[in-house]
Amino acid sequence: MKRVSITATILPALVPRWAAAALATAGFAMAATTSGCFYPPTQKPPVPSNDRITIDRPYDMVWDAVHDVIRENKLQINADDPNQGIIETATNQFTLAEADCGQLKDIGGKHAAEPDRAATAVFFFKVRPAGHESSTVSVQATFSAPLYVPLHPPRAVQCVSRGKAEARLLDQVAEEAAAMHRPTFAKPSN
Repeated sequence: MKRVSITATILPALVPRWAAAALATAGFAMAATTSGCFYPPTQKPPVPSNDRITIDRPYDMVWDAVHDVIRENKLQINADDPNQGIIETATNQFTLAEADCGQLKDIGGKHAAEPDRAATAVFFFKVRPAGHESSTVSVQATFSAPLYVPLHPPRAVQCVSRGKAEARLLDQVAEEAAAMHRPTFAKPSN
């Protein structure tokens, strides 16, 4: 009877298992280092006093000025109620200068989460009379974007406004309202 050592019979059977375990460990380590992480926005939303202005024009003129600005910026109107003084608009265009969507960390390091073409910005305009010949306009913005983190399912992220889009829209409304004048009545000459 020929004797065979244990290492000669067991070792060839264990080598493929060790190799498989080593490959699995290496694959897990590689996935862990190349997968992404998401860090939520750290920016605080703008203070409510910065998203409101008072314009020395009557309500109806300011209402028309807001609609002109909405048309100029190609915003889609979702809701429009002159009795309540609200207009809700939406667009799919905003930049990192207007909103903080957080940061992504991947194999290349940390970088800002970019909004893509599926991102949305909703602007909620509120127009209120402030006396007989003046009106108050406020704008609140909500930004959201789909987030694509490597090796994770896509998810929607609520971005934090930097206040720049609201300030730009309010400046445009103020300029438009200042340029508006009521038609004057001229008595017909006989």
